[in-house]
Amino acid sequence: MEGVQHLKIPLDEIKFATNNFSDENSIGKGGYGKVYAAKLSLSGQQRVVAIKRLNKISNQGEPEFLMEIQLLSCYKHKNLISLVGFCDENREKILVYEYAKHGSLDKYLSTPELSWTQHLQISIGAARGFNYLHNDVGPQHRVLHRDIKSSNILLDENWEAKISDFGLSKIGPSNVECTFLLTSPCGTIGYVDPEYARTGILTKESDVYSFGVVLFEILCGRLARTKNQDKNLLLPTLARKCYEQNRLIDIIHPNLTTQVKVDSLEMFSMVAYQCLKENRSERPTMGWIVEKLEKALELQADIKAARLIRIGTWGRQNGDSQHHWSFTLEQDDHLSKITIDHGDGIHSLMFTSESRGVLHISNKVGGWASGDKLSEVTFDGDEEIIGIDGTIGTRGSDQIISSLSFKTNKKIHGPFGQAGDYHFSVPWEEGRFVGFHGVAGPYIDSIGVYVKAYEEVVKVGTWGKSKADSLQSGWSFQLERNHHLKKITIDHGDHIYSLMFTSEHRGLLHTSRLAGGWNGGEGGETLTEVTFDWNEDIHAINGTIGLSMGQQYAGQTVISSISFVTNKKVHGPFGRARGTPFTVPWEDCSFVGFYGLAGWSDDIRPTSSLVMSGDIRHTSSPVILGSVLVGDLELT
Repeated sequence: MEGVQHLKIPLDEIKFATNNFSDENSIGKGGYGKVYAAKLSLSGQQRVVAIKRLNKISNQGEPEFLMEIQLLSCYKHKNLISLVGFCDENREKILVYEYAKHGSLDKYLSTPELSWTQHLQISIGAARGFNYLHNDVGPQHRVLHRDIKSSNILLDENWEAKISDFGLSKIGPSNVECTFLLTSPCGTIGYVDPEYARTGILTKESDVYSFGVVLFEILCGRLARTKNQDKNLLLPTLARKCYEQNRLIDIIHPNLTTQVKVDSLEMFSMVAYQCLKENRSERPTMGWIVEKLEKALELQADIKAARLIRIGTWGRQNGDSQHHWSFTLEQDDHLSKITIDHGDGIHSLMFTSESRGVLHISNKVGGWASGDKLSEVTFDGDEEIIGIDGTIGTRGSDQIISSLSFKTNKKIHGPFGQAGDYHFSVPWEEGRFVGFHGVAGPYIDSIGVYVKAYEEVVKVGTWGKSKADSLQSGWSFQLERNHHLKKITIDHGDHIYSLMFTSEHRGLLHTSRLAGGWNGGEGGETLTEVTFDWNEDIHAINGTIGLSMGQQYAGQTVISSISFVTNKKVHGPFGRARGTPFTVPWEDCSFVGFYGLAGWSDDIRPTSSLVMSGDIRHTSSPVILGSVLVGDLELT
C-alpha cells in the first residue's frame, strides 16, 4: 500500500457523506456490496463521487480490493474510471471513484434513449480503454480485465464509456508474442471465453471474446444471459448462428433497425462476430477493433469530407525523428514556388505558398551541404502538381533522392539533380496535391506526397506498360465491401504470367477471372498460392519491370517479379527479379483491389501492368503511382 497513502480517506468523512451508508444514497449493488452517491470535500472542493462499500461477507475480498487500488492508482485513461480514494479502516474496505452520472451500459440496451450513433461512440470508447490496458500500460506488461460485461462499462454525463471493476484483473507480460496466465476461471456466465473456462489459460483474447459479447448485447438490445435461460440459448451462441446464416435482422433490437445503415451494420456485426471466434488465434486485437468500429461510425455518419492520403516514401525508409520533414498546404493555399538546391543529388527543398496575395515560405528541408545550382520552379495560379518522377542514388552508404521532376497539368518541370540508379514515378488521378514528406540530412534522403481526394476509391499506378496494344486488354479486381482477400494465385517463371484472386465473405469464397496468362498453351514454371490471414492487409507491393523473353513475343514490357508486403510479413518475390525495380507503399490504408493490362493472345502473354487497391482510412479517391498500375485504394 506504499505510494498510495495520499489517496486514503477517513472513514468518518465517508460516513458523513453517505449519511452513515443510508439506503437513500444507494445507487446500486452487486456481489461485492453496495454503491452510494455522495459529495466529498476533496482538495478543498465539493465533488460528487461513487462510493463502493465491500460487503464483509462478499466473495470479493482483500486481493480484489488491493488490485483495484493498484491498477487505478497507476493507470490513467479517459475511458477508465478514475479512483478518487479508498478507505481501509475498522474492517471497512471502501473504494471511492469518479461519479458516472448515467450509470452502467446494461441499463440502456433495450431502451430508445440512446441512438445507434451513441452506441457506436460508447463501443469505440470502451474498446480504446481495453486497448490501453492490453497494449499501453507499460513496456513490459499488460492488464487482462477478466470480467468484461455491459454492467462494468459506465457512462458519464457526456455518455463517455468508463471501464470499471478491476477486482478480478490480472497483470501479465507483454513483451512476448502470446501473453497467457494459468488461473482459476472466473467471470460472468455468458461472457466468459469458453476456451478459458475449459483450460484455465487466460489470454488477452479472452477479453476480446467478452467484449464481442458486449457488442452483440448492444446490437440486440438484450443481456448475454437472462434469468432461467438455457445455456444453449446464450447470446453468443445465438448471435454466431444468425450471423453465419445471414439472419441478423431476426435478433437486432427493433429500436435500431430504422436507424442503422447497412454498411455500418455489416462492419459492426463483422467485428462482433470475429471477437467470438472459437479459435483464439482468429480473434482480433483491441487495436484492430477500435479501427473497425471507427469505420462503422464513419459509415453511419456517411462522412464525405476530403481527407489526406499519405503515399510513399521513395528513397530512405527510416531515420531519426529529427530528420523527418513535412510540408502541407493550408486550406485555400496555392503552391507558387519550389526552391531546389541540387547538383550531384537533391540537397534541399523549400516551398512557397500563396493565399490571397500573401506569401508563406517554409523552412528549408535538407541542405546540410550545398549543391552546385539553385533552381526556382514557379507555378501559375491554375497550375497543379499531378505527379512526381525521380531517381534514387547512393552517397556513401545512404540512399538519397538524386534527381527529381514535377509534372503539372500544364508541363513538366525538371529534371533537377543527377540521375541515379533507380527510377520512381508517382502519378495520381482525381486527387489534389497538398504536400510532401520524407527524410532529409545533407541531401533529401526520401520523398513522398500528400494527396486530398473526395471519392471512395483511390487509384495508384501504373507500373509497367500504361497503354494497351493489340495484344493487351485491361483487367481489374476489386474487393466487394466487407470482403477479405483470401488468396492470390500466381503463375510465374521468368516473369509474372497471370494472377487470380479469391475473396471471402461470411465463409463463402469468390474467385475472380484469370488476369493475364494465355489461351491454349503452357504458362510459367511455377503456380504459387499466397494465402492471407483474415486480419492481414496488404500495405505495399514491390517488384521489377523487365522485358519478356522467349521467341515470338520477346522484348515486351512485363512485370518480371512481384512481392506483397502485409502487416504481418512479405510474400514473395515471385517471378525473376530483373529490370527496373518499383515499390508502392502507402500508409493508413488496407488493400481493396488491383487493375492493369494483360496479354490475351494464343501465345504466352505476361501481365504487363498492375494495379493495387486499398481501403485508405484517411481519404476518398483514386490516385495513380508510377509505372505498374496500382489503384483503387478505397478510403475509410
